[in-house]
Amino acid sequence: MDALGLWDALMSYNFAVRPKGTVLPYFCTALRDNGRSAKVRFMMIEGWRTFHDFLCTRVDRSYGYYQTPMEMPHFELVIAKDGGVAVFRHDQCYMPRPVKDPEIELVSKILWESYGVMMRIETDRALPMRFADSKAMFSRVEVEKDRWEDSPLAIPDPQPYVEKITIPAELVKKAKDLPFEASECLELTFALKLGIVTREPRPRCCYRLLAIDGKGAAVMDDRLSANPDGGLKAMWEGLAAHVLRRIVERGRVPGAIKVPSGRIFRMLRPLCMELPFKLSMHDSLPRLEAAFGI
Repeated sequence: MDALGLWDALMSYNFAVRPKGTVLPYFCTALRDNGRSAKVRFMMIEGWRTFHDFLCTRVDRSYGYYQTPMEMPHFELVIAKDGGVAVFRHDQCYMPRPVKDPEIELVSKILWESYGVMMRIETDRALPMRFADSKAMFSRVEVEKDRWEDSPLAIPDPQPYVEKITIPAELVKKAKDLPFEASECLELTFALKLGIVTREPRPRCCYRLLAIDGKGAAVMDDRLSANPDGGLKAMWEGLAAHVLRRIVERGRVPGAIKVPSGRIFRMLRPLCMELPFKLSMHDSLPRLEAAFGI
């Protein structure tokens, strides 16, 4: 696949591969690694829901609850700049792991068909758009064992996305009894923290909640992991309650909180309905970025 030299051409398109017996189609897309150790990452994204979320986050980084494609369910072929090759499995909440049986057979089929599509794109750049007029994606479908056909994959309407943020009434009551420090402004972020994982047979990803005061001192610095039962969405929906609990522990309500993303702003907005602090979003918070280690 790498020897074809078609990664740039492929990055303009997406296509699907559906091996016989699989419940969900796998959507194939290539990404550059922005100057890191990998030359290219070839993602095999699992199912329409995940693929829709992937596309939405490419347009709006604050959409939904995925901060990075690494968090999305998919297989990934990584081609390193030094020529090394590896294939990983990604799942919500967990760190990536190497593929294993019986995944190897499935991934091999997807990659082989993808290689075939890339060879055809070499002479027909319009191939991935063949079924676009009928609101369908180009796909390779295994109709019988080892017999594949080009097929239109009808694009369904996206499922509605709804967030449900609940805040314990007892926490709200405690917070309303606290003194209000109108002059205090906190800068707060919540993000995936690479390099820190849980100690489990399959490690989970770690997320860091960090808030600093006007002097740059950390007033909140917590490590969190998503529970696989509720997933990343439940973790994000619980952010407001967690921040409120930490405010109550501090013993005062700040006059303002600055955040670096629309997602964090959206998750904390319900707190503003209960408490009088000002919440604002900023493209850049250099002191907070430095403290977080971005």
